[in-house]
Amino acid sequence: IKKIIMKNTTLLLLLIILVTTSINCKKDTDSKPDNPYGLPNATRTGANTFAYLKNGVPQIAKSGIYTMAGNVTNDTLAISASSGDANYFERIGITIRGNLQEGMMYQIDNPAPGYRIIGMSTNKNCLGYLGSNVINSYSTIGSVVLTKLDKTNKIISGTFNCKMPIPNCDTLNITEGRFDIKYY
Repeated sequence: IKKIIMKNTTLLLLLIILVTTSINCKKDTDSKPDNPYGLPNATRTGANTFAYLKNGVPQIAKSGIYTMAGNVTNDTLAISASSGDANYFERIGITIRGNLQEGMMYQIDNPAPGYRIIGMSTNKNCLGYLGSNVINSYSTIGSVVLTKLDKTNKIISGTFNCKMPIPNCDTLNITEGRFDIKYY
């Protein structure tokens, strides 16, 4: 009887270790980012995130009402977010008018003013800080995919990428863009 109890105890301990290990492995897998760049994951929960790579460098907007905003009004999507520091700002805005649908890809290849635009406003160019001067630039090619458009819970989520020429500078390559905004 003593041998049977020892065998069952050993088997029970091995089973507990196996189950615990598999649970811990599952937790680690679930928490991994969906990209290797250090950006927040592309969520669809209203997490108030807006991030992208600018020429390969991560840009993550600060959250808050003054630095990140989104809205859907009369079948028009408008999202904007800012980043920068005490000396400069950089604000990216996305506008899509008409035919808003979850899962749809919107091509930005001919920026008709006010219809499908990814734009940037900044007081810094490749030559440095411009002071009170502001440069406005618009993408010439790119796309936006709405991964969630929930007007009931007021959540806008999606991904984007584009190329944006900056006057007197090189063209910016915006990739891995993602936003997940709860609007009011």
